[in-house]
Amino acid sequence: MKVRFSRGSATILALLITGVVITVGIGFNWMVKEHLKAAEGMKRKSEAMVKAVSTYNTLMYGILSGITTPAEIVFNTSNDLLGVKSIPLNSAGVTVNDDAEIKIQDSNGMISLASPNLLALQRLFRNASPAEDNSAIIIDSYLDWISTGSQVRINGAKAAYYKAQGKPYTARNRPMQYKEELSFVRGMDQELYKKISPYVTLLPNSGFNPNTACDAVLSAYLGIAEDAVLNLKTYMSQKPVSSNSGLYSIVQRTVGGEGVDFIPSQFWDITISVGKPDPVYSLKAGIDKRWNATYPYSVIYWEKG
Repeated sequence: MKVRFSRGSATILALLITGVVITVGIGFNWMVKEHLKAAEGMKRKSEAMVKAVSTYNTLMYGILSGITTPAEIVFNTSNDLLGVKSIPLNSAGVTVNDDAEIKIQDSNGMISLASPNLLALQRLFRNASPAEDNSAIIIDSYLDWISTGSQVRINGAKAAYYKAQGKPYTARNRPMQYKEELSFVRGMDQELYKKISPYVTLLPNSGFNPNTACDAVLSAYLGIAEDAVLNLKTYMSQKPVSSNSGLYSIVQRTVGGEGVDFIPSQFWDITISVGKPDPVYSLKAGIDKRWNATYPYSVIYWEKG
């Protein structure tokens, strides 16, 4: 018995085989493209990591050999290793090496959670959320969070409060180790923390330096309104304010003392980002510029990502 094959069936079979081959080819081509894209992304990130660390090391050499003024670090290198003469200490970004950005913030231009000016801290909370003023609750709860005793302040909170609220944490009863802990304190929420986070630090203060403080910190620390902040910033754009008498002549306010105020501290926040317009890699470090017989400076914290 002879079996006959239809020409139409053979054509359909050939088309099916061709479709399978094309589909496999397209899939393989897509996989190759995705692997190449992933490899390119890893290459870019690796290069950015190396560039960020290299920029940090060069920056630290410039800082340690440079001159610190009330408002900036002036580099003392003859060949301008970073391509810039100075970097401000108020978190203003400075671009170096084409696509790397450096930000340095003097802790004396922020409100420290390590040794806080409680009045300034409370004003900062109040200014950030004027419609719902929980500042008294936050301050008392913050003090309860870091205190070792069991006594609860009038507006504060200890273990019983957080347990009653069903929180998976309680007051540390020790100084904060991470700035993010502030968002757990009674009266705080993520929205408020996001607003005030850029203006607080765990690095210690040695005084207050208006020359490196942003508008929000100037308003909170000095208790002045927006127009007074603008007048002070206009003055400082021309020259640093260096004394209580000079500060008083501008905003009718003074700060603690001439010896430790109006100058940067030894503690700085440093941020280095690589990549434009969106950073591919960034690192953050808190440094202590004080040197000793063993180290030229100390790293308080180090974050990368």
